[in-house]
Amino acid sequence: MIVDWIYNNPTWLWGTVLVALFTAVSCGGLLVFHRLVHVSIRKAHNDLAGFTIAVIGVLYAVLLAFIAIATWESFSKASDIVENESDFAGGIYLDTQGLPQAKGQPIREAVARYVSVVINDEWPIQRAGKTPDQGWKPLRELNTAIATIQPQNLGEAVIQAELLKTWNELYQTRSSRLSAVQGHVPGVVWWIVFFGAAITTGYTYFFGYQNFGMHVAMTGTLAATLALVVVLIVALDWPFRGEISVTPDPFIMTQRSWSEVPFDKK
Repeated sequence: MIVDWIYNNPTWLWGTVLVALFTAVSCGGLLVFHRLVHVSIRKAHNDLAGFTIAVIGVLYAVLLAFIAIATWESFSKASDIVENESDFAGGIYLDTQGLPQAKGQPIREAVARYVSVVINDEWPIQRAGKTPDQGWKPLRELNTAIATIQPQNLGEAVIQAELLKTWNELYQTRSSRLSAVQGHVPGVVWWIVFFGAAITTGYTYFFGYQNFGMHVAMTGTLAATLALVVVLIVALDWPFRGEISVTPDPFIMTQRSWSEVPFDKK
């Protein structure tokens, strides 16, 4: 599939191909149009064409900017979700310091398994554009380890309540992350993007330039500019896919930080 080829290759490669292809098609269409409609006819209507393309260009620019901003916000939100999820996992691990070894160790082991599964098993699946489910089992085991603490005093009861609260937040952020895996621009929007780009670029054909080379240069520049914005949208469209993607670094950093935490061995 084209989507798989795009996200399995460096951004500079498929981005260059997309920009070059769109520019070549636009300039090729201009060459055909130039032979079909004489330049004198087009030159006589330059004023009207200039006014019309200004309206079309503004409308399309607003649409493209809206989609680009929405895609960037979606990407940033996915990144924030991953950071929050790793923070909640780290918080559970650290909160067990107030528990005896026999009660705290099973919780630490369960949350460590969960983080390990997310990094090693789930992330490669997310990068393929699929929704993983391997983390649900260790997450349920973590809930069981917390719920079966059986606190013997008020301090342990408070810690258990805090752990359960953090577990619920971990569950919610995990669900949000899995939803974000499939959160991309709908197909109908892509049709509008490419159809609008074709209209905006194609409308430059109606201008009549005394120098045809200058006309080609202007049309190619416009096509390349629009293609670059499309490349940006494509790169950010699937937040966990491609070279520009959300990484498991927050989980890795949380995992490494645990080795420096001393625990009571009693």
